[in-house]
Amino acid sequence: MKKLKSLLTENKLGGVFQLTSADTHTEIEKITKAAKLAYFHLEGKKIEKKEQFLNHASIAMHFPEEFGNNWDAFADCLEDLSWHEAKGYVVLYDHYDGLVSHAHGQFDTLLEIFQSAVEYWKEQGKPMFILLRGKPPLESVEKIA
Repeated sequence: MKKLKSLLTENKLGGVFQLTSADTHTEIEKITKAAKLAYFHLEGKKIEKKEQFLNHASIAMHFPEEFGNNWDAFADCLEDLSWHEAKGYVVLYDHYDGLVSHAHGQFDTLLEIFQSAVEYWKEQGKPMFILLRGKPPLESVEKIA
C-alpha cells in the first residue's frame, strides 16, 4: 500500500503498471481520492471478450451515451474525460485474466490504448495511472507492490 500511495502522490507522469499487492479496490480508491485523482474500477472477473470489456468500461467510466463501443471510441473517451474534471486519473483493471486467456490479441490492443492515453495525458500535464491486476504476469509492464 505504501508503494502505491507513493506512486500516486509523487509520480506526476503516470504510467501503466501491474499491481501485485492485495489492496482492495476500496483502499485504492481512498488513496486516489486523497490525491484528488479521478478513480475508475473495472472489474474483469466475468469479462472474456472485447465487447464485454467495452460495455463494462463505458458504464464504470460514465462514457457519453453516444459511445461507439469499439476500440477507437474507447481510446477517444480515455483521451477526453471532460466529464470527470480532476488533477489526474487512475484506472484499476482487476482480474484481467479472462480477457487475456480468451482474447489475448484484444488484450494487447487494450494495453496499447492504455499506453497511448497515458502519453496523451502526460502532454496535457495530468498523470494517468493504469493499474492492472491479474494473471499471468505481464512482461512488458512495470510491477508495483
